[in-house]
Amino acid sequence: MLARALAIPLHRAAQLAAPVLVQGPRSAGKTTLLRREFPAHTYLPLDDAALRQRARQDPATFLAHLRGPAFVDDLHRAPELAAYLAAHPPAHPAAQRLMLASSRRLALPVTTFELYPPTPAELERRPPLSLAMLGHFVPAPLSPPPPYPAWPATRSYLDHDLAALVQVRDRDQFERFAHTAAARSGQILDQQSLARECHISHRTAVRWLAVLDLCFASLRLPPAPLPLGRRLHRAPKLHFHASENFESRAITTLYRNACHAGLSPRFHYWKDSNGLEIPLVLMEESAPPLPVVPLAEPHPVAEARLRRWMLLARVDHGALITSRPGPSRRGGIRRYALDQL
Repeated sequence: MLARALAIPLHRAAQLAAPVLVQGPRSAGKTTLLRREFPAHTYLPLDDAALRQRARQDPATFLAHLRGPAFVDDLHRAPELAAYLAAHPPAHPAAQRLMLASSRRLALPVTTFELYPPTPAELERRPPLSLAMLGHFVPAPLSPPPPYPAWPATRSYLDHDLAALVQVRDRDQFERFAHTAAARSGQILDQQSLARECHISHRTAVRWLAVLDLCFASLRLPPAPLPLGRRLHRAPKLHFHASENFESRAITTLYRNACHAGLSPRFHYWKDSNGLEIPLVLMEESAPPLPVVPLAEPHPVAEARLRRWMLLARVDHGALITSRPGPSRRGGIRRYALDQL
């Protein structure tokens, strides 16, 4: 069975005797991971109609009847229970030892992790490149064991979540919208332009983009709060997890690696009005910002722009991510191949 990197952070969080939520897209492996790592927990799947009715009608009684550690699956199917947990942190010892799973993004005041389909590092059974190492060290080449068999295809949120999240009269129109938005992966989000291209209102585009976010299909990078004396773009940058765009593949791989390590990564981008752009800026506490430039084919101009930004921001380290390995440059810039992440 495939070992998932999130297992270790999960066990650490479980020792705190407080609820833990694991959320992520469908078919990411949430149920498999939690049932394997916490076999003593009573499994409570909310796709069971009777169980779901009890959880929705009286969440307090539902939690009070727990006699030991429990795993509540598909929490999003009982919004009343989720709302109760948000307003009333469990005080009962059994309720405190709750493991929760959801295929929709929830905002609960509990320890929360995100789990996505396996990263390339997990499938190849090798340690991923950590964010702390990025820009500072390049991992030595390894001889990894044979890769894990192909992961099952992800179940579509269109069949399971769309109707519950938003009123859509024409599903084909929504699918065309999602396809059009995905084609813009790696671009600064222009909601008005996207709405016009799809022949829908701006308000509808905003709502449908929110659905993509709630179902973990997309990732929005806000602009980095580093003016550096420049006029900056303020709209977020849109990436899709399943995109073939090289920049999106590199950024979402780094993001998933960080999430599976139990981190809450702070990913931003930076672009000024003159076109100087850093596609990814890592903003970690007590550390200087780290600029990252994913580029399928390395180019001297891209490296020169990265170096220019490093001088503006007065940082000593940066990273280039390309399609193939190569020598690291001088001046604090390290080069990585996408399959090293």
